[in-house]
Amino acid sequence: MAVKNYKKIVFDFLSKNPPKLIYDQNFLINEKIIKQLVEAANINKKERVLEIGTGLGFLTEELAKKARQVVSIEIDERFKPFLKRMPVNVKIIFGDAYKLFCDKKFTKSLGVIDKIVSNVPYSKAENLLHPLAKGGWFAGDFFWIAPLSLVNKINFNPIFSAYFKAFMVKKVAKDDFYPSPKTSSAIIHFKRIPSPEKTGDRSIFLRRFLYEHEDWKLKNALREGIILMAKKLQNKFISKKQAKGLLTKFQLDSDDLEKYVANINLDLYWQIAEKLIKLA
Repeated sequence: MAVKNYKKIVFDFLSKNPPKLIYDQNFLINEKIIKQLVEAANINKKERVLEIGTGLGFLTEELAKKARQVVSIEIDERFKPFLKRMPVNVKIIFGDAYKLFCDKKFTKSLGVIDKIVSNVPYSKAENLLHPLAKGGWFAGDFFWIAPLSLVNKINFNPIFSAYFKAFMVKKVAKDDFYPSPKTSSAIIHFKRIPSPEKTGDRSIFLRRFLYEHEDWKLKNALREGIILMAKKLQNKFISKKQAKGLLTKFQLDSDDLEKYVANINLDLYWQIAEKLIKLA
């Protein structure tokens, strides 16, 4: 079987279609790394896999060999002529992945997605995590080639760390891409953290509740979060009056309590979690 020269294919495409900066296009051209990404995801023939950023379809074709179906989302319609010969178990959707993930009608139409495997646009990677965290439509693990710095951003961020644990699988060299990215890259495994209703983890429960109610004032979100947490995790009834009493023990700044959750400092998430543990 002839070995594809991925770099030449990309070079030929870019000679006629210069990369669009807004799409952050860095093409993975090392076949070995593509295979290692797919191997890390451990895909089987019963699974439906979602890919973000089809590009010229290098990763898409490799995924199709392993999965029952690959659904791949691509924002740049200039790739259409190159994607007509994809395997029969590949479905290409042209659109903005972030906007699509925020569209409940679209995510419902996707059906069950077992894993997400992608070489994601680097400038969009962190933003894409938000609908994957709180959307409720995808509950599995995902495997990305992404900036290496994303590992710490996940594990030390009070919001993302309530949903995922990030593990670096393998560093990826800059010359494995064309054009080369400016930042260090890695294959990253984003492991989904189990529901706190199963683990009883109150910190994760409350951090998730706050994040999923960003349009509420902090005092209201904390009060209702405490009430629901007692019901879901302890099978215990707490009245609004009792919840308000518990809330005073958090000793939070009155100005912070009046803020909408979307506007609070991220450090406050950690402070609230720590105070919650001390109240145990």
